[in-house]
Amino acid sequence: MSDFKSKYGSYALVTGAASGIGAAFAEALAQRGIHPIILDINVEQAGHVVKDIKTKYDVDARALIVDLSKPDFMRQIIEAVNSLDVGLVIHSAAVSIIGDYLDLPIAQHRALVGVNVTASMELAYYFGALFKAKKRGGIILVSSASALQGSALVQHYAASKAYILMLAEGLWFELRSHGVDVLGLMPGSTETPAIHIGDPDLSGSYIMPADVVAREALDTLGKQPSLISGARNRRDFFFLTRFFSRKRAVEVVGNRLLKIYRRK
Repeated sequence: MSDFKSKYGSYALVTGAASGIGAAFAEALAQRGIHPIILDINVEQAGHVVKDIKTKYDVDARALIVDLSKPDFMRQIIEAVNSLDVGLVIHSAAVSIIGDYLDLPIAQHRALVGVNVTASMELAYYFGALFKAKKRGGIILVSSASALQGSALVQHYAASKAYILMLAEGLWFELRSHGVDVLGLMPGSTETPAIHIGDPDLSGSYIMPADVVAREALDTLGKQPSLISGARNRRDFFFLTRFFSRKRAVEVVGNRLLKIYRRK
């Protein structure tokens, strides 16, 4: 048994794992001999990921179809994984909305809070207690580099990701003495379907492959409370937060997003 598997158990629950960073985490875990549970709302895509992983690796990948915006989502998860040796939870599912805050329907804002904030809270609460009792386990909460800086167009998304980051860093301190590792992951621009919502043609050398983001996070788990993915992103946000006033930083990020999404 690998050191990673002995520390984090045989199974890992990955939310939002039918695509993007979540799917990259599922494959990276399979490469380490961990059986990934592909939790997603998309039945077809989750099935494709499970089939692909089983074809490549000798693991018991399985799909778990759950809507994290529904009130009973934790009951469904607990019933599905209760008999499994789950020692790692990665919450990668997220709702991303782009636009002026007041122009977006309040229902979209509520959906964002449900998946990004409430699901993070409940997953961390249940599995944090479970892993603490076992004195081993790991939790990765996928935040975003946008958590470090408020911005127009993604103001509510950034706020929800700031919540996730603060929760992860606090839990890292509280649970580390109980054998539980927690990491708040802050990806920058990553090659996922979500990044093309506002601009289907968006591209650039600063966009990181999702598999690189996932591997770096797994390698960092247990070493520090949070991680900005990629050396370039770490450099850029270091300068943004250290050498710009808060006002100027908000303007810089806002203008960049306006340019990306071709707003006049």
